[in-house]
Amino acid sequence: MSDELPIHCPACDAGYLLPAHLLGEQGARVRCPACQHGFAVTRSGTLITEPVVSSAAPLLAADDPQRLAEALLVELEARSPGAMQEAAGAGRLFALHGPALLEAYDEFRRRARSTPGSEAFREAVLARYNVDLFPVGPLR
Repeated sequence: MSDELPIHCPACDAGYLLPAHLLGEQGARVRCPACQHGFAVTRSGTLITEPVVSSAAPLLAADDPQRLAEALLVELEARSPGAMQEAAGAGRLFALHGPALLEAYDEFRRRARSTPGSEAFREAVLARYNVDLFPVGPLR
């Protein structure tokens, strides 16, 4: 294998040279620096055609903010499989992943295009991690 592998973003067709040492045995998940689209490539540089959440999520936004929120959380979890569930179980979800969750929420607001409020995202976090973003009751 050469030192750099030519790849092209399937969303915007921007071309890049991906250093071969960044590829694992099964390839790599990459994010296009030009358009931020996430996609996966094999070790040989072939696009993996399984559905990628980041490309499907904008299509979900108009019809179902709840599914969009869930898709964004799945995408976020895919970056560190198991880490967020483990942190939630230990009561440290926000301590360890707060900035990433805020980025996911910002992305939710951007992709939804309308002003859906935070309810769908809040419900998705509650369902996935059993953590309520806005607990009801007085602070202790």
